[in-house]
Amino acid sequence: MEWDKVAAEEFARLPLSKSVKENARLFAEKMARKSRRNRVILEDVDVARKVAYGNVSEEKRQRQLDERVARGETDLRLRMEVEGREILKQETNLFKVVTCTGQATGCRNLLIETEELKEEIEQKLRELKVTEMMADLHRDDEPILAHHRFNVSISGCPVGCTAPEIRSFGVHGVAKPKITDAECSECYACVDVCWKGAISIRDGGPRISKTLCDLCGFCMKACPTGTIVPERQGYRVLVGGRSGRFSQAGVQLFRNADRQTLMAVIEAAVKTIKEEADGYEDLTWVVNRIGVGPIFQRMHYKKEGA
Repeated sequence: MEWDKVAAEEFARLPLSKSVKENARLFAEKMARKSRRNRVILEDVDVARKVAYGNVSEEKRQRQLDERVARGETDLRLRMEVEGREILKQETNLFKVVTCTGQATGCRNLLIETEELKEEIEQKLRELKVTEMMADLHRDDEPILAHHRFNVSISGCPVGCTAPEIRSFGVHGVAKPKITDAECSECYACVDVCWKGAISIRDGGPRISKTLCDLCGFCMKACPTGTIVPERQGYRVLVGGRSGRFSQAGVQLFRNADRQTLMAVIEAAVKTIKEEADGYEDLTWVVNRIGVGPIFQRMHYKKEGA
């Protein structure tokens, strides 16, 4: 969104920390949209300032700045202005995509590429205008905070180092094992590495319990004879998880989805928030209130209309 020059200069001078100022920018742009303008003006900055300040007066903030300058931070105001101008030049989003470090560190458990997937999901969230949606859902009398975001957690395997099971939208890589005709040496390597106890050796070969197997891929990597190989690699998709005081596990939507289905779920989840949220609600709150059915419905309607 474009900014009026006067509004931009006033914004740059706001005595706010970087993270608070980033969210104040989003709040000001929200105010402009609410007034059906595609340009932020001084009036929008004034509203954002009052909300960001909260119960702390302008005079008190300026007095605190004066005290810091007197203690030796002589360039404080200049640094804050430069930082404010940089914030207006850079992209500020109300979504966050976190990945495990498996791809960067060469983790032996990795089943999917994560960095490329992260970039694709971020681009999808930009196309869906998630930042604008999350800001517009928020109350006009409260500041936008760091946790007011659409969060996506990606892990490269079911070990789940980024805890996708307790995030509002979680993804981790999976690989379905397949037993081939290759002769089994009965080395029990697959049995030893299976954390879930899903594999047994019977009648000269491995048997895998579909109920216990969590598609981690350990067995196929351990098998020295090619008796167990990957049949299908994909993504486990969960929604509605939460950590903290009211922690809960997310609901599994797909056990082994392909890339196209994963992106369709993200789009349907965003649309569900946009159309079903009661005031400000993140995906977990929406799922707790109305279930996951509306997400599947929006995926189905898109497919039917394609």
